[in-house]
Amino acid sequence: MDQLAAMRSFVKVVEAGGFSEAARQLDLAVSSVTRQVNALEGMLNTQLLNRSTRNITLTPQGHKYYDKAVQILQDVEAANFSVIEQGDVPRGILRASLPVAFGRIHIAPLLSKFLAQYPQVRLDLRLSDGLANLVEENLDLVIRQTSKANSCR
Repeated sequence: MDQLAAMRSFVKVVEAGGFSEAARQLDLAVSSVTRQVNALEGMLNTQLLNRSTRNITLTPQGHKYYDKAVQILQDVEAANFSVIEQGDVPRGILRASLPVAFGRIHIAPLLSKFLAQYPQVRLDLRLSDGLANLVEENLDLVIRQTSKANSCR
């Protein structure tokens, strides 16, 4: 078992709220993600997730492991990034939350050109009109719109 890959799958399942969405975001088969999380639980000899037909929730041990796994994965990404020759080429994952209409009207038409220009950047765009938490959702950028009546002067 590739423990780092299993940790990534576990973290993505938690963040995505389920195995199917996590598999889609990781570009893996649902069975692969399930197998990785099961292997991780087997290696740890503990259940990390409570599974039902409708949702998944973290067990108390899962909460502990999730917090540490997120930190470890961030540390690994930072370590990799620190030794890669940077130059002026953007690379890595850009995680952003945008309002639905703004994303569709202003951002979606630019995506193919952006990704062609910066092939080493991976985008994790979340379109939502709800509030987003930068820390909890591990976001790099959040854009929200307000009306002039609600804005501060």
